[in-house]
Amino acid sequence: MKAKSMMKERVEAVIRSGVYPDESELYGEAIRTLFEVKSDLKTIAAVELYKEGEVSIERASEIAGVNVVQFKEILAQKGITRWIGSGEDELKRKTEELKKAKR
Repeated sequence: MKAKSMMKERVEAVIRSGVYPDESELYGEAIRTLFEVKSDLKTIAAVELYKEGEVSIERASEIAGVNVVQFKEILAQKGITRWIGSGEDELKRKTEELKKAKR
């Protein structure tokens, strides 16, 4: 049996057992657990989101689980230039973040 079909079979069995109501709940917990076990993934995700302009440096540091100063150090170690916008640009960016968070 192929690995993919074995995984699907296991997921379906766990859902049938009633431990999780559906695949979404099971996968959600699996992803949360993955980020807990492999904590470096939080930092990787935070850096990418920041680089793409999807989150502010404050939000990125929260995602990474570090303070802003530590996150700035992480960016520097990776050779990533911090984005510094005008107050108006930053306000627009944070407004967009809030809109996305509400969705």
